[in-house]
Amino acid sequence: MSFQLSTDVDKNKIFLINCSSLNERLDPEYYQPNHYQDLILLKNSPYRNDVLDHVCSRIVDGPFGSSIKASDYVESGIPFIRVADVTRGEGSIKTDDLIFITEEAHERIIRSKIIPNDVVIAKTGATMGAASLVPESISEANIRGDLAALSVNENHCISRYIVVYINTNIGQRLFWRLDSGGTRGRVVIGNLKKYPIVVPPIEIQQKIIEKMDAGYALQKQKELEAQRSLDSIDDYLLRELGINLVEPEENTIQNRVFYRNLSEITGQRFDSYYYKTIFENTKESVLESKYPVHKLRNLSSNIQNGVEIRDYSDSGFRYLRVTDLGKYEINNNSPRYVDVEEIPSRVILNEKCLLVSRSGSLGLVSKVVPEIENAILSSHILKVELNTNIVIPEYAEAFLRTKVGQLEIFKENNGGVIPEINQAALGKILIPCPPLDKQLEIVEHIDAISDRAKQLRQEAEADLEKAKQEVEAMILGVE
Repeated sequence: MSFQLSTDVDKNKIFLINCSSLNERLDPEYYQPNHYQDLILLKNSPYRNDVLDHVCSRIVDGPFGSSIKASDYVESGIPFIRVADVTRGEGSIKTDDLIFITEEAHERIIRSKIIPNDVVIAKTGATMGAASLVPESISEANIRGDLAALSVNENHCISRYIVVYINTNIGQRLFWRLDSGGTRGRVVIGNLKKYPIVVPPIEIQQKIIEKMDAGYALQKQKELEAQRSLDSIDDYLLRELGINLVEPEENTIQNRVFYRNLSEITGQRFDSYYYKTIFENTKESVLESKYPVHKLRNLSSNIQNGVEIRDYSDSGFRYLRVTDLGKYEINNNSPRYVDVEEIPSRVILNEKCLLVSRSGSLGLVSKVVPEIENAILSSHILKVELNTNIVIPEYAEAFLRTKVGQLEIFKENNGGVIPEINQAALGKILIPCPPLDKQLEIVEHIDAISDRAKQLRQEAEADLEKAKQEVEAMILGVE
């Protein structure tokens, strides 16, 4: 007599599995039905099914944090790859912001050395499963403890194919299945070695790589076009306002030295940063605008910072953090909520408000959109309630996002190790204010550019997703 589940239950949450199917682990997440669906797809592929350990000559993780000391970091030396250097998208190591360790430190942890064509995978955290290929430009490097390194046996697989496979949607689901089950995502090396992989013939692998690379190239082309559109907003807006910003000269010692009269700094800040030439040029260019210039405090009835709340909830009021203020729009990827009785009166939002990050990622600016009207601001965000008889929030947002507005904000930061701006300093920001009908004309033009850029980014995502689906079909032999 066999036991059957009721047809009323959600079979993705309640399911049965035979004892004979248990494979070492006993946690239910590992045996979710959707995982088995993926494994069945792999098994039905016309190509060889294998595990990562069989197609790699080496699978290791980086050293424990205590293995590398502060004194081991140097300005130049052996690149020390971090999770931040491993991109989730096209599978290439980001080399524009590498950190380095001494050769002596590298020798101490030589076990996790990487060379060109090795594969590096994030094995912990939110980006777990991101895979990248070590480029030829990095002749030798090492990795942190939250990464794993794979040396691929090229007789079985092309290294680039491993990266493409892991970064597909099905590859990511299979990777996360190996999560050890802790509060923070983590795949241990023992589990990583069991990662299931389909191994087509080398010529098929090469076609899969070419298909995916073409998808990434098309995505990058549209994203660059979108970024060029957004970058054009600055030139358009400043030209409309009659602002001609003098760009900084070559960064030589001579150009970094400047003089200020005592009368210019009396009663004000005394640090040299505040009086840098670029800031003085910015102020002069704003004052030369063809429209009246106002200080932000004279354009607003209220400038307040939010409140600090650390206890998040599954429901309640949206708690808006600096990470929710995107460069161009509100970020809704991972909203947080707080369970409180009411919104503190001083941070109640309305359509007249502008939000400015005051610390952390300083200078992010956003108008209030419907999804955040009932949000509570974190203490790292300032609320500026504008006088809409003089300036409309959409226009103020656009101006403060320009390189001129950003320079003004950064000039007024407190000069500490972590840049921060307070209410009084933000109130000093200068904003040219055309007539309201001109502001509306500017906003409409900028909205059209932004909408086009958004459309291009959406097309880029769709093109990449299509390429991934086509690649998965090639891997599974169902094209």
